[in-house]
Amino acid sequence: MNITEQAQIELKKAVDSFNIPGAGIHMVSSQGCCGPSIQMEITTYVGQDESVISLDGIDFIVASDLWSTLANVTIEFEAKGFKLTGLQKNGSCCS
Repeated sequence: MNITEQAQIELKKAVDSFNIPGAGIHMVSSQGCCGPSIQMEITTYVGQDESVISLDGIDFIVASDLWSTLANVTIEFEAKGFKLTGLQKNGSCCS
């Protein structure tokens, strides 16, 4: 997983504004018709099947089986918010 410079700045702002020691970005997946949909939230909780990895000074909390899905993903930040590029989609409903 990679993070662009602007996304790194915005993620750090978000985590810092949470103002709780040990807070990180929790990434969760739900399955849709086109493949996984990844959501991000700020939390301090690390679940039983999750691990924490620090990238560019930001802690990410991710389920162990989700790491392979995120391996080639880049987190970007644009005017509309965060975007994950490189996430593999499947199914005919995807654009």
